[in-house]
Amino acid sequence: MQEEEFWERQKQIYKHAYISIAIFLLNVIIFIMSQHFAKWMYADGAMVTERILGEGEFYRIFTAMFLHADIDHICNNMAILILVGAVVENYTGHIYYVVLYMLSGFFGNILSMAYEVRNNLTWFSIGASGAIMGIVGFLSAWIIANRKTFLKNRGTAVRMLFLLVFVVEACFFQKGANTPAHLGGFLTGFVLGVINIVVFSNNKVMEGLA
Repeated sequence: MQEEEFWERQKQIYKHAYISIAIFLLNVIIFIMSQHFAKWMYADGAMVTERILGEGEFYRIFTAMFLHADIDHICNNMAILILVGAVVENYTGHIYYVVLYMLSGFFGNILSMAYEVRNNLTWFSIGASGAIMGIVGFLSAWIIANRKTFLKNRGTAVRMLFLLVFVVEACFFQKGANTPAHLGGFLTGFVLGVINIVVFSNNKVMEGLA
């Protein structure tokens, strides 16, 4: 009976994950367009620090978050979004979740730009990984805040361990991974997690996780 209740809760979470679903569909649609009949999106939307700082094309900090290089790139990011994003969205509410996602992507890209400038590098950066890592950062903050309860559930702990391995491999060890952007997104998500959980005293159970 407990297993049936668990899967019923999971169904309800994903049914109401409006923002996660919208982000997923937007990324998939843009990927299909950019691969087939709108290849200009890469040239006009990628994060190129020289164009941002030199020509004031600040919109690239955001548009780059919705572009992906290939099928593996988008599949890895969207898999993490679906697995974790819906659960976090259900916990935070839709508005806070949008803020979490966008700020994580923004500050992830800002840190990437700072790293490029400091090390005299020139990168052509695209991908939602910074924003996705923000979701993971939020989840990490929740796990730390609720570690005593969380560790009692071995099944959940094991699932999170496998997720952690997948996230680390996908975001830090893939060829061409933008580690500063991933780190910046993670730290932003973690800070927003602390604000939501500690400052706003959001002590409810994270449905679908625990």
